[in-house]
Amino acid sequence: MKRSFYLYLFLFAALIALIIYVNGRKIQEAQNKAYVTLEEKLENREQQILELQANQTDNIAFSLKYNEEATNYFESLGLSIDEIEGQLFDHLLELNLQEGGNPLIPYVGAGKGFHVSDMQVLNHKWLIANFTDNEVWGEILIQYNFDENQKLSMQTLKALLYNKYR
Repeated sequence: MKRSFYLYLFLFAALIALIIYVNGRKIQEAQNKAYVTLEEKLENREQQILELQANQTDNIAFSLKYNEEATNYFESLGLSIDEIEGQLFDHLLELNLQEGGNPLIPYVGAGKGFHVSDMQVLNHKWLIANFTDNEVWGEILIQYNFDENQKLSMQTLKALLYNKYR
């Protein structure tokens, strides 16, 4: 009887070990599959990052943050790049509030007139902006200047209006 008890105990232990082995193997395969999937996703993300960086380097040529001469000019006035961009955009938005639209835009717009919607600072003297009256749109090249008292003045250099029926 003792022998059968040990035999049954041995078979039970072997069965438990077999179950643990099979389940462990399934878990290991699932983890390996998940690892491979994550590795593929990581490779895809790395490729996307490289593409974005390549696109960013194309835009650096006309970016105030990467223009050393313009940065030095503003530092000599005691201004930071973020301050400048904020002041310029705020000033353009304030001009949008005037009757008839933004006075820097030399076109007459429908309704409330043309309003600047976005801008990109090119260097320490120029910026380019998008404008629209919700029907047609265009772009404008603006020259700006800060005087000794850090007062901002702007003047339109060129403007381009896109024809929506083209």
